[in-house]
Amino acid sequence: RHAAQGKKKKKKKKPFSFIHHESTATMASPDLSTALFMVAHALGNALLVHSLLFPTLEMDSVTMAHMDPSIIISTQIPPKSAVFFVVSSLLWNVTIGSAFRYMTKENNNPGQSLHQHSVPSEIVQYFRIIFGATIIIHGTFILCGNHPFDHPLNTFLSASYIAINIILPVNMNGIASPHEKNIRGTIHFLLGPILPHELAKNNDKSNVHSRQQRQRFRIQQLYQWSFLGVCVGMGACTILRILDHGMQIQRYPMPILIGAVVGECFGVLLGFVMGMLI
Repeated sequence: RHAAQGKKKKKKKKPFSFIHHESTATMASPDLSTALFMVAHALGNALLVHSLLFPTLEMDSVTMAHMDPSIIISTQIPPKSAVFFVVSSLLWNVTIGSAFRYMTKENNNPGQSLHQHSVPSEIVQYFRIIFGATIIIHGTFILCGNHPFDHPLNTFLSASYIAINIILPVNMNGIASPHEKNIRGTIHFLLGPILPHELAKNNDKSNVHSRQQRQRFRIQQLYQWSFLGVCVGMGACTILRILDHGMQIQRYPMPILIGAVVGECFGVLLGFVMGMLI
């Protein structure tokens, strides 16, 4: 009898389980997973700029070496290169967004929709939002000084690139409610309040509901800082258009693309740091 009781007691002491440890201790929280996703997204776009656009600029720098700097600046990059770059960025967004959704679908991510929709209808919905955002961004470029009839194709491609890199990550992995996956919902998600006043007062980290809300708002803050970084980066890099140095990166629309990529990288970093304060 004593031997049997000893065996029962031994059975109650479960040995160390790597699987249990992995699912509870080492599994990244939803906000950390989103931060890693946003970092990979930004670095992937930076790599695309470096590998697809910079070689074209290097080849053109040899053939345009004898030209006046003002002529070099006024010469746009080949639209074919811009089209290839935008399509590659679209494929990168779809690839990394789908991979992130697949890896986190069982983690009950508070920033991710748990509703299932048919893939064709979801694709149509995304492209409708992207097209609407492209028109808005294109109009904003014109209001900021771009002539509507100077390089209209590259202006449209630049607006498409910005819309793709803002809309797809937000709607695929950011917005939770499927009813908010539209232009209005995206604008509210990116420009809306980050932390409600009542949640800011509640510092009880042991409260599960409060902790989940904070994770959701950290995720929203990451996307908001990324969007802000893109806007500030594009605005800051427009100074390249007024410098008379004749650099290849001054050719339109390189200042917009470089500013968006660099701004996104800094925005994600600031978003992660600021999210730690919530």
